[in-house]
Amino acid sequence: MTLRIRNGRALAATAWVALALAGCSGFPGSDKAANDVPQAMSAAEIRSTLAGKSWRFQGPNNTGTTLYADDGSSLVEVDGKGKTKGKWMTKDGQLCESFDPSPPWLPGGVPMSCYPFSRGATPNTYQAGKAVFSPAA
Repeated sequence: MTLRIRNGRALAATAWVALALAGCSGFPGSDKAANDVPQAMSAAEIRSTLAGKSWRFQGPNNTGTTLYADDGSSLVEVDGKGKTKGKWMTKDGQLCESFDPSPPWLPGGVPMSCYPFSRGATPNTYQAGKAVFSPAA
């Protein structure tokens, strides 16, 4: 996940952390073209995928790990920058997250922002916006 400030708004790409459930498969079928199309997930599917688990994320500008707690709180560690806390929730087809303004690298925090969430192109991966999630080791 990558946190960047653009046009006065922080992108939660940095905080897209920890998303990919072991045992989940990619796309059904063997047609490569069909496998390249993301499969949207319901709010309940997204929640059951993330809740109580840690996920590695890789965004355009940052990587790290996020723990999505069952109570809707999160703990994010951005590689090379540090840790922050946040909140998360799901909507049909979307993961929504906000991040506290506590670390020096995120002085304004990030307001609740929602991003499309889908199964990834490969097994055991998920995509939230531009960030790819896989199970944390």
